[in-house]
Amino acid sequence: MAALCFASGPAWRFGMALLFAAAHELGHLAAMAAFHTRVNRICLTAAGMRIERPPGLRTNFAREIAIALAGPAVSLSLAGLFWLLPLPPEACYINLGFGLFNLLPVRQLDGGRALYFFLCLCTRMREAAANKIVTAASLLCLFLAAGGAALLCLRQGFSLSLAVAVLYLAAGC
Repeated sequence: MAALCFASGPAWRFGMALLFAAAHELGHLAAMAAFHTRVNRICLTAAGMRIERPPGLRTNFAREIAIALAGPAVSLSLAGLFWLLPLPPEACYINLGFGLFNLLPVRQLDGGRALYFFLCLCTRMREAAANKIVTAASLLCLFLAAGGAALLCLRQGFSLSLAVAVLYLAAGC
């Protein structure tokens, strides 16, 4: 999202994207606090923010799903709020982009984590089998994103933001 905002115009969009990314991550932290889940440390990386817990610490699968979906819920709620307010439409679109992108069933995204824990909880699937399904979903998303990006490049020219998004997805597969 940062690459998209940076490539698409003024620097204030980049700052707004960082602010909304922080709100997204605060959604995860709020859910963790609600479930009394300890945080070991918070790391800022080139790919975003990573919340690390003490090794081996995990809550039950239902709580893990809620924690994973809390960030996209904040992003989508902010998108809805900004849609109703007389603000620049970018505020709505950036949050909508954060929320929907993070809901993709890709391993390193919130949607992939939620899918993994959902499979373990609702289907009582073994964690190894759930892991294989999430890997397959991640590869399918990567394939579709790469194909869509290639088609858009052929029609409209190279897009830095699409290339960054595809590379990010590929790094997690």
